[in-house]
Amino acid sequence: MLVENPLLLANEKIIIDRSPGEIRVAVIKNGRLANLFIERSNKPWLRGAVILARITAIRKKLGASFLDLGTASGYIENRKPAKPIEGASIVVQVLADPHRNKSARVSSNICVEGNYLNLYPTAERSSISRKIKSKKKRGLIKQFIADNIPNNMGVHIKYSFDVSDLDLMKATAFEQIANWKNLSEKILRSRPPLTLIPSLGAVGFAITKYPEAKVCDGTNGELFDQYDLEFEISRALDRKVLLDDGAQLVFDEAEALTAIDIDVGSSRTPRSGLDSLVAHLAKEIIWQIRLRDIAGLIFVDFPRFRDSNIKENFLKVLQAFAQCEGLSLIIHGWTRTGLLEITRPRNGSSLKELLVGTVEDDTPALETVALTALRCLLKETAGVAYPEIVCSRSLKRTINGNFEKVLRDISRKLGSTIFLTEDGKMAKDEFLIRNRIK
Repeated sequence: MLVENPLLLANEKIIIDRSPGEIRVAVIKNGRLANLFIERSNKPWLRGAVILARITAIRKKLGASFLDLGTASGYIENRKPAKPIEGASIVVQVLADPHRNKSARVSSNICVEGNYLNLYPTAERSSISRKIKSKKKRGLIKQFIADNIPNNMGVHIKYSFDVSDLDLMKATAFEQIANWKNLSEKILRSRPPLTLIPSLGAVGFAITKYPEAKVCDGTNGELFDQYDLEFEISRALDRKVLLDDGAQLVFDEAEALTAIDIDVGSSRTPRSGLDSLVAHLAKEIIWQIRLRDIAGLIFVDFPRFRDSNIKENFLKVLQAFAQCEGLSLIIHGWTRTGLLEITRPRNGSSLKELLVGTVEDDTPALETVALTALRCLLKETAGVAYPEIVCSRSLKRTINGNFEKVLRDISRKLGSTIFLTEDGKMAKDEFLIRNRIK
């Protein structure tokens, strides 16, 4: 890393890479890659979008309804006393993008994000950020809510809310309320499916999640190279995570669950330092769950120590660090077999599923290589008369099929035709960029 870069002095940094066919957003915390959000042109984000959807099917046994969202299907849990009607319209917000063969998860509880407050136009409960500790400030905010937020709407006041400039806060709130009222009128005139508020996408989501982070915007992988993020990403896909003292964590992701094995057999930590070791392990597990975007059912296989206090200390640190890092986890406790059971809400595909895929479907891996090739094409062929990508048949098919428009855009930027040449001797993840010999 380049120490002279002022961004490195910040505790949180957002590094944006806008490359052909995808936008990658890396979040660095305390010098480490903490989060990675990826949005590809062939799979745009739906997460956070507010959509006027159409109910296509009602499944009473599942307690859910399936919806047409326009570009994808969604499902929503049926809640009493509302009774959904097939073919009817419903306004929903996407909570999680489609995952594998599953539909997008949506909710009728709408949240309209703002810089200082989030408006809940379909709810009536209000809340204030826990980070605002001052009783005087909280009192002023409660009065602000009573005076300015309609009784049929809810609001969440963010930490950024400025009680010293209530006129600005009032103007901001009124603008959000007016925008929603305009949308409500549009809904009455519209037919589903219709996107009312588009997703913020990877960039908007990261900036909203880390509002105090310093942002640096780049193109074609240049900033990712500068911060050595390609190496960090490859490490995040490794099955094993080796700690400094020799202990290691092993991550095994399956369709139904993720198993995390803690191996302290090679640890050089003395017995007197076991509490410190397990605290380190707990923090690293939380870090890796967030970075790898592991969700669903998670089991942690903890070593069998004679001292039961060590296990309980591990659990306490795990809970505290998850809360400190804002990671939404449900820790169910220890099973009879000694495994720690955890669940985490799913927002979409895990990092491994997105970049590598599964045994049954390696399309994501091919897409990752294809996008790497297209990124290199822009960086390495300036001034080349006849740029050519030599690759396997499957990679050529992926580029032509999934990123045909991206390839045309690059061709226009370079001002020359790009040739794709198949080489049967090349592996799926291999490619060569060269000047085509006429």
